[in-house]
Amino acid sequence: MSNEQYILQSVDNALAIIDLLAKHEELSAAEVARLMEIGKTTAFRLLTTLENRKFLNKTDSNRYRLGVKLSSLGAIVLGRMDIIKLAHPYLINLTQLCEETTHLVIWDNDTMVQFIDKVSSPSSIRMESMVGLRRRAHMTATGKAMLAFQPQQFIDNYIKNVSFSPKTPYSIVTAQQLLENLEGVRRNGYACDADESELGLTCYAAPLFGVGDRVEAAISASGPTERMKSKKDFLIPLLQKTAQNIAAEMK
Repeated sequence: MSNEQYILQSVDNALAIIDLLAKHEELSAAEVARLMEIGKTTAFRLLTTLENRKFLNKTDSNRYRLGVKLSSLGAIVLGRMDIIKLAHPYLINLTQLCEETTHLVIWDNDTMVQFIDKVSSPSSIRMESMVGLRRRAHMTATGKAMLAFQPQQFIDNYIKNVSFSPKTPYSIVTAQQLLENLEGVRRNGYACDADESELGLTCYAAPLFGVGDRVEAAISASGPTERMKSKKDFLIPLLQKTAQNIAAEMK
């Protein structure tokens, strides 16, 4: 039986506004109404309700943006995720051994990955990132580490639904480049983002093979390119072993 009959349209619209503002930094009530194809009065009432509950903030220019309350709720959700509790001690140990910033990343949807945990490098020169960050999978080492082990249909759909806009001269800009890169990930057992998303930054990542050998997460170590290259022979086996240890506990 379909659940459509149980859906409250007003609640659905309110949640759709939150999704919309996740894609746009800020919007006016008129812009929300136009993008959602609802009346301006309805849009204003929904926005005012969400603002009253602190899910949205209203700017001095009468535009709306996501509120800090959503961040705190997200932190609660992430804190309750078993994989974070399981993997965090391994990230701490990994950072202590390699002295670089480490991350735990999962799928956010079919094209985006999300950074859900991190341990910062003790070095003053390090990768700056934040928990909750979302990126296209092919633009990160962790994303490529997960994408490489998805079914071919998943990969084909991914290619159809993303644009290959370059961030640096080293970015992946074609589907063929991505497919060749993913083949290398499968062959070598790790992924690399070498100056592809940000010049001067390199990241190595290893997939986490969970139940049924499905890859739903990955871990990484990131830092300045020259420093990461000098540590590569030490880092790759360490990442892979850490990923294997986390995966063993996941099963």
